[in-house]
Amino acid sequence: MARQTLNNKPTQGNAAQRKNATKSKHTHSYIIIFFAVFCFILYGNTITNDYSLDDELVTWTNPQVSKGIKALPEIFTTFYYQASGNVGTIAFGYRPLAKATFAIERSIFGVNPHVSHFINILLYIATAWLLYLILRRLFKKFHWIFPLAITLIFLAHPSHTEVVASLKNREELLAFLGALGGMWFFLEYAGSGKTKHILWGTLCFLLGYISKSSVMPFLLIYPLTLYFFTDVKPRRLISITIVSLFVLIVAQVGPMLFLPEAIHSNALIENPLYLEKNIMARAATGFVGLLHYLKLLFWPSPLLFYYGYDMIPVTNFANPLAIISFIIHLTLFLLAIVLFRKKHVLSYAILFYLISIAMYSNIVVPVVGIVGDRFAYVASLGFAIAIGWLIFRLVQGKSQPSMANVQPSVPVIILLLLIIVAYTIVTIDRNKDWKNLTTLYEADIPHLERSVKANTQYAGNLMYNAFNAAQQEGRLPSRLDIERMIKHYNLSLKILPDYYDALNGLGTVYSNFLGDYQRAIQYFEAAARSNPKNVAAYVNLGYVYRELKNNEKALECYHKVLSMDSTKVKAYFKLADIYFEMGDTAKATRMNMLATRFDPYTNVPYVNIGNYHLLGRDTLGAVKWYEKAVEIQPDYELCMKLYMHYSQQGDFQRANYYKQMAEQARQLTKQKPR
Repeated sequence: MARQTLNNKPTQGNAAQRKNATKSKHTHSYIIIFFAVFCFILYGNTITNDYSLDDELVTWTNPQVSKGIKALPEIFTTFYYQASGNVGTIAFGYRPLAKATFAIERSIFGVNPHVSHFINILLYIATAWLLYLILRRLFKKFHWIFPLAITLIFLAHPSHTEVVASLKNREELLAFLGALGGMWFFLEYAGSGKTKHILWGTLCFLLGYISKSSVMPFLLIYPLTLYFFTDVKPRRLISITIVSLFVLIVAQVGPMLFLPEAIHSNALIENPLYLEKNIMARAATGFVGLLHYLKLLFWPSPLLFYYGYDMIPVTNFANPLAIISFIIHLTLFLLAIVLFRKKHVLSYAILFYLISIAMYSNIVVPVVGIVGDRFAYVASLGFAIAIGWLIFRLVQGKSQPSMANVQPSVPVIILLLLIIVAYTIVTIDRNKDWKNLTTLYEADIPHLERSVKANTQYAGNLMYNAFNAAQQEGRLPSRLDIERMIKHYNLSLKILPDYYDALNGLGTVYSNFLGDYQRAIQYFEAAARSNPKNVAAYVNLGYVYRELKNNEKALECYHKVLSMDSTKVKAYFKLADIYFEMGDTAKATRMNMLATRFDPYTNVPYVNIGNYHLLGRDTLGAVKWYEKAVEIQPDYELCMKLYMHYSQQGDFQRANYYKQMAEQARQLTKQKPR
C-alpha cells in the first residue's frame, strides 16, 4: 500500500504540472496575440507609408541592397555607408545586419516599402514579447500587471516613432532586440552556469552590436541586472562582464582588419561640439541635452526628425538650464546610489536610464545631430520602469511597506490606461508625418527655425519636387514654393552666413526659377569661397555664364571643375558643347573622348561626335560613331536612325538588325522601374 501511495503522488503531481504548463502556454499565447494587436494598433498605419528620411541609404537606392541576397558577402565586408560626391569620398561605419535584411527583402519582394514597414512592426512585436518575458523574470515577486504595465508604457512611448516608422532605423530595432536576447541568456547562465547560455548570450549581443553600437551600454547593464535580480555568484558575474567586453572589443576592432580607413568629416552643422575644446562648455551643453531627453520622455512633443546646429547652442554653467539639469541628474544618481545596496527597483531604473543615455550626452564624445528622438529608445525602458514603480507605489498605501504583495487597484489601472492611451494617440498621429520625406519636413519645420541643416534640407526638398514636377509634368513651381525655398535657405544663412549648401541652393533658385543670373552669380561665388573644395558651385557658375552667353567665363568654370576633380564626366560634355558652339570641333571631339576614360559605359560621347559629323554633312562619319554608341548602350531613337539609314541604302540585313535592336531597347526602357 505504501508503494502504491508513493507511486500515486508523483502521478498526481505530474498531472498538476502538465495542467499548469498547459495553462501557462495558453497564457503566453494570449499575451503574444495581445502584444501583436497592440503593436499593430500603434504602428499599423505605417504600412501604407513610403520611403522617408535617409531610408535610401539602406533600401531602394543602396547599390548593395539592390543586388539582393547575392550581395550579403559584400555587405558584411564593407562600410555601412560609402559614396562619392562633390566633396570627395565618404566611407564610415560597420552595421551590416539591417542592410542584410533589406537585401533579402529585395530578392523576395522587390522594391516595396510597405513590406519593409510590416517587417519593422514584426520586429517591434518580437521586442515586446522578449521584453515582457525578461521583466516577468526580473519582477517575479510582483503582480504580473507590473511588468505588463512597464512593457506597454515602453511600447507606446511616442519617441519610438523615429525607430519603428523609419526604415533606416531598423538598425535600432535589431540592436535592442539583440541586447535583450543577450540579457535573457545571461539570466539563464546566472541560474544554471551552463556554458551554452553564455555562448548564446554572447552571440545575441554580437548581433546587436553589428546592427548598431547603441547596445554598448549593455556592457554595464548586464552585470547591473544580474546584481539586482539574481543571487549570481561573483565568479559568474565577472565571466559575463569579461565575455561581453571581449565581444565588444572584437566587434569594434574586427572590421578594422578588413576595412580601409574610414573617411567621415564631423561638420559644425551636425554638432557644434565637434569643434568645441572647452570641457566645461561641452559639459554644460551636454547637460542641457540631457534635460531635453527628460522633457522628451515626460512630454513627447514636439517630435522632430533632426536637430543639429543651432537647436541647442553651445553654452556654459551660467545657463540656468545647465544648472537645473546638473542638479536633477546628480540627485537621481545619488538616490540610485543610496538605494543600491537594497537592490531597490527605483535604483535599477535610474541607473539603467543614466547608463543608456550617457553615450548620447555629448560630454565625452559628440553625437551626430547633438540630440535625437531615437537616442532615447533604450533609455526609455528605465523611464518606463520608474514610472510603473511610482504609480504602484503611490497607490499602495502605507499599510503595505513591501511592493511584493501589491495588487493593482482601480486607480492604478486608470492611471496606467490614461498614460498608455495618451501615448498611443500621439504615436498613431506622429506616424502620419513619416508618410514620406515631404510630409515629414512639412510637419516638423515650424519647430526647427534654429536648425541650419533642417531648413536647408526642407528648401532642398521643395526644389527637388519642383524640378521633378517640371520634368515629369511640365509644371513650373508656384510663387509660394519659390518664396518658401528662399525663406528657409535664408533662415539657415541667418544662423550660419557662410553655409555652403544654403548659398549654393539660393543661387540655384535665382538661376533656375527666377532667371536672375546676376544674383545667382553672387550666391554661387559666395558658396565657392565658403568651400573651395566643393565643385558644385563652379558647375552652377558655368551653367549661369552659358545662359548669359559668356562662353569664356563658362570655359573657365568647367576647367576649374576638372582641375579639382578630373572624373567629373559632365564637365567634359559641357566643355565639348561650348567648343562646338565656338566652332572648334577638334577640341569638342577631344573633350568627349576624354570623358570615355572615366565612364566607359556611357554612349553620350559617341552620340555627340556622331552629331558633329552629321551637322557637318558627313553622314558616313556620323553612322560610324552612332554604331559605336549603340554597341555600348542601345538607344531606341538612335537604332531607328541607323535602321532608316541602311534601309535607304538598300542594306536590309543591317537595317533589320538595327530595327530588332531598337525594339529590344524599347522593351528594356519599359521594364525599368520608375
